[in-house]
Amino acid sequence: LMRMHPLHTPSWYHQYQHIYAPFLFALMTLAKVFQQDFEVATSKRLYHIDAQVRYGSIWNVMRFWSMKIITLMYMMGLPIYFHGVVKGVALFVIGHLACGELLATMFIVNHVIEGISYATTDLKGADDKKKVGRPSTLMGDTPMEKTREKAFESSATSKDKKDVPSVPFNDWAAVQCQTSVNWAPGSWFWNHFSGGLSHQIEHHLFPSICHTNYAYIHDVVEKTCEEYGVPYQSEPSLWVAYGKMINHLKYLGRGKIE
Repeated sequence: LMRMHPLHTPSWYHQYQHIYAPFLFALMTLAKVFQQDFEVATSKRLYHIDAQVRYGSIWNVMRFWSMKIITLMYMMGLPIYFHGVVKGVALFVIGHLACGELLATMFIVNHVIEGISYATTDLKGADDKKKVGRPSTLMGDTPMEKTREKAFESSATSKDKKDVPSVPFNDWAAVQCQTSVNWAPGSWFWNHFSGGLSHQIEHHLFPSICHTNYAYIHDVVEKTCEEYGVPYQSEPSLWVAYGKMINHLKYLGRGKIE
């Protein structure tokens, strides 16, 4: 229903996705609870990710089905018991719609937004030499080329001249920075409210660090990126990021239909 990547095949209705996307966001957790969870448990795959390590165990499969039944009983069964079918189901659905809208919003602005780069795979040239895949934006440019040049210029003009290490475009850490965006950086409130999603770059770079530390290390990460010529995109607020995300979806929706 949505085109969120340049490689996705565009359809006629995608030109309206910036209008209907916010409504689809609300369905995120409902889709997960009633569709994705079952698909992963039965197919043992989450998109391109192999989930065999979890659902290959009969114990984990049994635990999935038992916990699914228990959670549906207390999240939908109890409201129906105390308030009746109509009110009980309504409370369940409204709660999920609110949760889905909030979570989907705070997720999508981190990766589908103006200025973000999309990762590419390494290719072989005509001479069979490996060509390093450069993450690039929807417009086809590579922001890291500009940040790298800026780092070289800053080093050349500074008093204590330092050699700027040449970080590969496809370096794992560099790719995390090129394909992620922060919003409201340094804000302890938004960091806590979003569970660390507002500091998406730090979340990708340091997944094992508790998210409560992101607001305190983001300036160190930003300065390090500047020193090494790696992009570090951040938006001043969730509202600014949301607006740029909607504009990006609008532009993606205008893709050429073959």
